Amino acid sequence: MLLDYEVFEQALTLFHRYSLQNSEAVRQLQDKGALPIVYRAGFSIFDIGAGQGHLPDLMRPYAEQIILLEPNPRCCDVLTKKSTDVYACPWGASARHRVSTDHPQGFDLITLSHVLYHFNGLDDIREKIRLALTLLKPGGNLAIILNQPSAPMALIGIGFQRAAGRWDEAATNLDLHACCHESRFYQALAGRQAEVTIYTIDTPLDQVPTREDLLVLFRMCLLNPLSAAPCDTARLDAFISDYLDATYPGLIYPATIPSQDDLVIIRK
Repeated sequence: MLLDYEVFEQALTLFHRYSLQNSEAVRQLQDKGALPIVYRAGFSIFDIGAGQGHLPDLMRPYAEQIILLEPNPRCCDVLTKKSTDVYACPWGASARHRVSTDHPQGFDLITLSHVLYHFNGLDDIREKIRLALTLLKPGGNLAIILNQPSAPMALIGIGFQRAAGRWDEAATNLDLHACCHESRFYQALAGRQAEVTIYTIDTPLDQVPTREDLLVLFRMCLLNPLSAAPCDTARLDAFISDYLDATYPGLIYPATIPSQDDLVIIRK
């Protein structure tokens, strides 16, 4: 039986195959001036929670340096085959110290894409964002991407956490969706001099060819990506099947599932 973090990595592979999230995020970051539209010498990026590196790969042509941080062991195996600039650890004060020691000049762009859900409540989310902000160069941007509360990944994830009795995780996500779509939440962390803007971006799952692929893909939001517990995929798939049948009756494949994210840009 595979472990939770291994099944998460498998699901992430399919998610990035069919989601328009990363390409749309890059387009929006360039449109908003947070990422160059052509290669810029000296431009540096720090991606926190890099996963398999899909977002950094899309940003790489525009930056001189990209540093990655990722705690999932299987994802780190993928990243280290492509880059030597990988911190294989969770984001926190000790990681911040290591990164700032190695890169004291800071970064022009720091990205936190779909990472906030995996922290331990609002206080932890605030602290992790503050730590990221300390590594920005003057005039740099912190970009945070998270599901809209109505996004399928958000709804099914919280539903499963409740059904499985994972109350702390469900509470984190409910608090996150109650607070983290408001600019004042980030303004309080970044200070009055910072500029905070939130954009809604369309990030559908596009042309998923089969129900089987969709089941595997949706496992991603039901799992703890750092858990080494044996994964009960049958339980996950039964829950996902019930959700799909109730939410998208008569779904025709290849299927496109509408979804939206918020892109938060904090400019110091």
